[in-house]
Amino acid sequence: MIATRRAVLAAPVLLAATGSRAQPAWPDRPIRMLIGFPPGGPTDFIGRVAATGLQAAWGQTVVVENRAGAASAVAAEVVSRAAPDGHTLFFASNSVVLNGAIHPSLPYALPESFAPVGSFCSAPNVFWCAANQPWRDLAAVTAAARAQPGALAYGTTGVGGTGHFGGETLCGALGISLTHVPYRGTAPLMQDVIGGRVPLLAHGMAGAVGPYQAGHIRPLAVLGPRRAPELPEVPTMAELGHPVPDSGVWFGIMAPAGTAPGLVDRMARDLDALAKTDDTRTKLATQAAVPDFSGPHDFTARIRTELATWREVAQRVGIKPE
Repeated sequence: MIATRRAVLAAPVLLAATGSRAQPAWPDRPIRMLIGFPPGGPTDFIGRVAATGLQAAWGQTVVVENRAGAASAVAAEVVSRAAPDGHTLFFASNSVVLNGAIHPSLPYALPESFAPVGSFCSAPNVFWCAANQPWRDLAAVTAAARAQPGALAYGTTGVGGTGHFGGETLCGALGISLTHVPYRGTAPLMQDVIGGRVPLLAHGMAGAVGPYQAGHIRPLAVLGPRRAPELPEVPTMAELGHPVPDSGVWFGIMAPAGTAPGLVDRMARDLDALAKTDDTRTKLATQAAVPDFSGPHDFTARIRTELATWREVAQRVGIKPE
């Protein structure tokens, strides 16, 4: 009788031991975090902030791997095909969603090929004019554009990017026509804006802080739901009576589809904790970004909603991949 009782009491211990052997500790080796853009840009900087913080939390090296190409589709494909064991992650921006909105076919499905872990931070998109232009507010630009439909141009850093989508939704909300002029990067765009060749631009805060502080560009409206911390006096489109979808950039982490929900939740908790630290907030502020965490469920829903929104905009205004 005593022996039987001992066996019964020992059974849970044996089962627990068996279960722990069946589920090895994570992470048990270095983690690859793929970034879809070259070193040196905002996505790379913020991705490395996340990698450094999570490395401390996870007790393993998080190796950042820049796989630039096709507006982050190259990195996304690599991660979508990786083993779902939590050792290969995608540090994504909403460029992956915009890419999905304009490409009829990609080698992965969004979000079905992934297990979204969580968003990390976001930065606003802003509509600006060159400081050498006469307009002081969006109403003045609207009047000028209506007087000469299509004569005014706005620049962005490329077809199908946040600036392009933000500019087109602004035009639709205001009922005006502006000519889109895409550039390959912020530097040549700002050169032409400062030189007076392009009077308007739609651009995120991260790459515009320098020209703004130097007095080269003037903010007219925030293309999102909240005012930018760096521009507290600049209204949002909604405050001006013309609400538009939020075209600001967000950054977050995605794992391959099939990653265990418990592991996804663990990574999300650590990402949330990292986003809340003062050190993280200070580092993100250098890129005009603010912590903006959402967990797996809300992050997945956000991706689905934005994909549908931008797909509709792309089809309506004719945004197509270059």
